[in-house]
Amino acid sequence: MQEPRSEAKCESPAPADVGGDGARTAFEEVYLRYAPRLRRVAIAKFGIAPDDADGLVQDVFATFFMHAAQVEQVERYLIGGICNAARKHLQKTGRTDALFRSGEPYEATAGDVLLRQLERKQLVAKVFARIGPRCRDLLRRYYVRGESTESISETLDLTRGTVAVNLHKCRKRAVQEYRAITEKR
Repeated sequence: MQEPRSEAKCESPAPADVGGDGARTAFEEVYLRYAPRLRRVAIAKFGIAPDDADGLVQDVFATFFMHAAQVEQVERYLIGGICNAARKHLQKTGRTDALFRSGEPYEATAGDVLLRQLERKQLVAKVFARIGPRCRDLLRRYYVRGESTESISETLDLTRGTVAVNLHKCRKRAVQEYRAITEKR
């Protein structure tokens, strides 16, 4: 059974008194603990540029410092804050709709983007169809699902070295099939 929100415990202490020297230390500890993670979330999950991500992290912590007394779960508050800040940043900059050619941004037409996406998906489907089910499964697990070689080796009852060798062979085979397909064009 879940604890009610008011009874839930924080994983890290929230700064209690904003004016004292102890609060400064607590803020520093929270910042040092969570800032790198928030930066990674902004960059990896939302595709924010590293320079912009640093600014967003600073904004999230500025908001946290102003409302620290009301925050019950620091980690959830900060993660939610960086996700919201990143989404708002993407909406403002319109970077999801812009493409770059020679360093100059231009608005992409829906047809251009859709056509490129379909071409890529068809090419990947053709390559995956030609490499066989074992390689297809292995490459999907490693690249699409993000499973580690150790995890794959445990589920397939193989050694990590065998998985690494098979991944190498499957990548090599996929590249050969890709070249065969693209040379026909």
